Amino acid sequence: MALSNVEIRAEIAAERLIFDPPINDDPDDSRIGSSSVDLLLHERLIVLAQDSSPGVIVDPSASGFRVMDFLQKNGRTEIIPEHGSYQMAPNELVIARTLETLRLPLHLAARVEGKSSLARLGLSVHVTAPSVHAGFEGPLYLEMNNIGPFPILLRRGMAIAQLILEHVGLPASRGYEGQFQRQT
Repeated sequence: MALSNVEIRAEIAAERLIFDPPINDDPDDSRIGSSSVDLLLHERLIVLAQDSSPGVIVDPSASGFRVMDFLQKNGRTEIIPEHGSYQMAPNELVIARTLETLRLPLHLAARVEGKSSLARLGLSVHVTAPSVHAGFEGPLYLEMNNIGPFPILLRRGMAIAQLILEHVGLPASRGYEGQFQRQT
């Protein structure tokens, strides 16, 4: 069951749910909605142009394959200027991260979802990977795709996604230990 804004604030106040930089605990803070927390866009992007790596074939089941290493090698890094933007073209895939790093306790899991205002423009913020497991620590990475007909301007610090927090039936016996734990 999704946590309400009251439960989210209680988890933050008890320092069981950690956001860095901190989410303002002011009850009027618009980043905490009725049952979600808005996440902000970090300045660094990995852009994967459809024609950037001709002949490259991906084998994600290969021994030692590391997704982020592959993406960094085959994409280009873009930094959104402080008062500027990155123009995301239609059909472009961009790997972005949230400004916030997150630490989930063993009794909470989460889902990253898009914001309807951006989705209606054609911006998908996760291809098929919305789950954030109990015990996860680190920034969240977004697999953003512009499936709309218009270029979309991405600005650092803009509200890019929402995090929906959920109680785990019983706390997990151990936290997430996969390749994305504590990624930078």
